[in-house]
Amino acid sequence: MGRTKECHAALAALLVAAASLSGCGSTQRPGEVHGHLIQPSTKDGPLCGQHAFGDVKSGGVQHAVAPSRSEPIAFASDDHPADAGKLLVLDHQLDPLPLEIARIRRGMVKRFTGRFIKDGITAWSALDVDRLVAVSVERRIFDLRTHQSRAVADPVFERMEQLSFARKWSDGQRTEVEVVNVFPITLVEAQLFVCAANPVWADKNPLAEDEADDMADGVTDVFLLDRRVTQGLTYTYTKPVDMSENLAGILGSIWQHAPRGPKW
Repeated sequence: MGRTKECHAALAALLVAAASLSGCGSTQRPGEVHGHLIQPSTKDGPLCGQHAFGDVKSGGVQHAVAPSRSEPIAFASDDHPADAGKLLVLDHQLDPLPLEIARIRRGMVKRFTGRFIKDGITAWSALDVDRLVAVSVERRIFDLRTHQSRAVADPVFERMEQLSFARKWSDGQRTEVEVVNVFPITLVEAQLFVCAANPVWADKNPLAEDEADDMADGVTDVFLLDRRVTQGLTYTYTKPVDMSENLAGILGSIWQHAPRGPKW
């Protein structure tokens, strides 16, 4: 298994774990009949024509089915607008998956894991179609005990962005800092995203094998996410995908009005 597939598997495991508090290891396999997955229908918008997000799925879709439980909704940056422009110093390490990414139930996540000159950098870009927001998180880590040799400076916000702030944790040897930006998208943009994502959900072709590039400055992974609750069961789907031309175009147009990040 190559580096890209390992990254796919690791990110999928984090996303599935964050979306469900209970596992799906039961031998009864809830949500399946004769070994076939029952996919609950949804009428939740935004829609592409009459088609909901991910209403047809094919190919390498990973899924988990578990009994539904009441679960707390993680507080994220758009729950605390008063924190805009602040550097929040924590008394614990940053979560493996930022709260703003972990709370996404339907949408897309793109992750970049840096190497070489970008070692210690992880960045997420995501769309949340339920809350109609786009999210970007850039995380930088410096650890004296590893080969990550570049110290991490505190980000400085030049102006007050409505939903932008930073988190930091340090124990003297290791420093972790992440800058979070959350900004709204329009319903039209969300509908265009669904129209671009649905063919990717339905594509039966396997994920293309990336050509090995030992000199690349990082690895990029892209996932579509869909979580549905019906009749006491929670269905969670993730699909690692190649970025289609239509999907890339829609995301590029949305990110044109992303807030400007801090000096870092």
